[in-house]
Amino acid sequence: MAFSQMLEILKEKEKGNIVFIKIGTFYIAVGEDAVLMHKKLELKCTCFKMNVCKVGFPVIALEKYVEKLNETKYGYVIYDYDAKNIELKEIVRKRGKCNKETEKSINCLLCDGDVNKRYAKQDKYLLALNKLLEEGKS
Repeated sequence: MAFSQMLEILKEKEKGNIVFIKIGTFYIAVGEDAVLMHKKLELKCTCFKMNVCKVGFPVIALEKYVEKLNETKYGYVIYDYDAKNIELKEIVRKRGKCNKETEKSINCLLCDGDVNKRYAKQDKYLLALNKLLEEGKS
């Protein structure tokens, strides 16, 4: 099972709650949760996979972000994935408002400001689109 599959199953299990999972040195949320956290906490969105955003915060800032999450009044669950012991543990849970966000991405083509970063093959259509997007920034 891939990390993304584990995350999808947890999101289904925790329907309505924002789900963060520790992976490496960050806690991340994806999809609808990422879009909501981008809007509410101004976390930077990046691409998790095509048409799905992710946001995150450093593990060392957990306490700070738990306080910020509590201020939003949304329900959330934070999991710690331990790759060494192959364990998943719930570390924080708070009941609250249900996440009603429906968008999984903000705008995948603009995620990092460079369309070509997300596609292995650069073609004339992507180059033209990238030029258009760059012109819109100035």
